[in-house]
Amino acid sequence: MRILVINAGSSSVKFGVFDNGAHIFKYSLDGLEHIEPALEKIPGILKENGYKNFDAIGHRIAHGGEVFREACIIDSKVISAIESCVPLAPLHNPHNLAAIETLARLAPDLPQCASFDTGFHASNPEVAKRYALPADIEARGIRRYGFHGLSYASLVRAMPEVTGEALPKRLLAFHLGNGASLCAIRDGQSVATTMGYSPLEGLTM
Repeated sequence: MRILVINAGSSSVKFGVFDNGAHIFKYSLDGLEHIEPALEKIPGILKENGYKNFDAIGHRIAHGGEVFREACIIDSKVISAIESCVPLAPLHNPHNLAAIETLARLAPDLPQCASFDTGFHASNPEVAKRYALPADIEARGIRRYGFHGLSYASLVRAMPEVTGEALPKRLLAFHLGNGASLCAIRDGQSVATTMGYSPLEGLTM
């Protein structure tokens, strides 16, 4: 199976090709003021590098709110739910949606799948998700969501293969990059993370 994976950010579009799980091509368009024109270039760039036929398209979606806990096939209901999370991630979800809509137009026969950066932290216990706020404020969506979940999920899957040992029962993981966070993982599931309502709190970057 050959999959095109797209990460449309606030000022960049990164995409890559995976063939039967192997990462065989990657490309980045950076410093963008407008995402849509860059998305239009993707088919041409892929063709220039010899990649034409795909079985599916995958998207990294920044925020899934309380709705999305796992990856899913994109349909009209999923698009509406991602749109409902735009107030929680106004710099990212609109660009994610633009990528979904553009690729649906450019490659209408290909199924598209969404993976959510907040999904890995859905396993956090309620005490780790809640702030010390009245219930009516929490009901407006002011709670801890956590980010970098796709990175932590990948680490959980890969670590036993890399170390040759079983995943530790308790694991403290770091995501260090343009954004930075820590995640407490127990039995392969997130139980706490330094990033909460937004990427601005928690670990100093």
